[in-house]
Amino acid sequence: MLSIPSILALAVASVSARPPVTVTCAAPPVATTALPATLPVDVWNNHIYVKVCIAGRELDFILDTGAGSTSLDLNTARQLGVGLGQTLTVGGAGAGRVEGARIQGASVTLAGTSITQPVVLAIDLSRLPPREAHRMDGILGDDFIERNVLAIDYARRELRIYDRDSFHYDGPGTAVPLTLINRFPHIDAAVKLADGETVPGRFVIDVGSGAALSLAKPFVDEHRLRERVGPTIRRSASGGIGGMTTTEFGRVATLSIGSVDLSRPVVQLYGDSAGVFSRSGPWVGNIGGAILRRFTLFLDYHAKRMIFEPNGTFNEPFEADMSGAALVMDDSLKTIIVDRVEPSSPASEAGLERGDVVVAVDGAPAGQRELGELRERRFRRPGEHVRLTVRRGTETKEIEIVTRRLVANGPPSERRSARRTLKNL
Repeated sequence: MLSIPSILALAVASVSARPPVTVTCAAPPVATTALPATLPVDVWNNHIYVKVCIAGRELDFILDTGAGSTSLDLNTARQLGVGLGQTLTVGGAGAGRVEGARIQGASVTLAGTSITQPVVLAIDLSRLPPREAHRMDGILGDDFIERNVLAIDYARRELRIYDRDSFHYDGPGTAVPLTLINRFPHIDAAVKLADGETVPGRFVIDVGSGAALSLAKPFVDEHRLRERVGPTIRRSASGGIGGMTTTEFGRVATLSIGSVDLSRPVVQLYGDSAGVFSRSGPWVGNIGGAILRRFTLFLDYHAKRMIFEPNGTFNEPFEADMSGAALVMDDSLKTIIVDRVEPSSPASEAGLERGDVVVAVDGAPAGQRELGELRERRFRRPGEHVRLTVRRGTETKEIEIVTRRLVANGPPSERRSARRTLKNL
């Protein structure tokens, strides 16, 4: 059995409103790709999707520092005729486990380059694309990341690959030491609570998580965080490869990463039945994409450091969903379906129900792009009027949701946007 700290901890978060990346799997270049190399990526739900090729077929792989090994979706592997070896099960965020198998002798090529990466595992990822609303054919894990220095430029939607032996950084970012434990990158950071106490801990930097800050049950219990972070709401979270989870959502006063302070990030406080988030380990939680997207993030495993270079989104306030509606897509990724409706939320008060099919948003036909707009913008602004046309059985209904903030933003004195402070200069 394999257990991966956070493999694809999904969260409804900021997404890309741009057209998808268009890279084809034509014949690979004859010459070796020179480094540094720049690849376009798709940023969706704060996740990074990279186009790869195998047997002439174009696939979407998600980049994930919370996955130790590069993996292919199990069903895709079977369709491609990839040889499967020893069977196993894989767990991560969420209480369940999924089927997997070892692979030998398979590799993928980054589209438009000659850069190849061996694939050593096949994992059943089939439950994730409908929740993510994006194809997910595999995972680029830490075995890929450690080979070079990677710069994830969320703002430009680029992945830059540098030779790790010759890489030199002289930009304005903050370098933070990292420790690799079981191949996963850990850094020391600190959480400041509403009562003024600062609690340090070791965190996994999890590019594969769309959430902001996720804290594991032992850390939450030890420091009585459910009582100390301020107002919280208990609701379902998207979880990860292990299935759905339930958690308390709230805010901490500050998260400090090296010389960078982020004010009032949304935090998920995990309890029982959350897979790896319910167990003790060398880490106390994850720092995910809702935080990382505010930077160009340099992953330099060779020099045992990460570099956080703030981008233009750094000062945006942290927000969570304000609708109470969890919208997913069907297996074809063409139809929006209401997966959950949180009680006492704008969506439940408007009459939205689980299983409703969303056919239009404000009169326009609904699809993947419209779902992205709702998740990224409209469901994250208070006072937004959203008119959904839904199909319920044989009936069609018009439902208007008026959003309001569900995760409290704290007392007025603490309502500050994220800020960067330079210390010890």
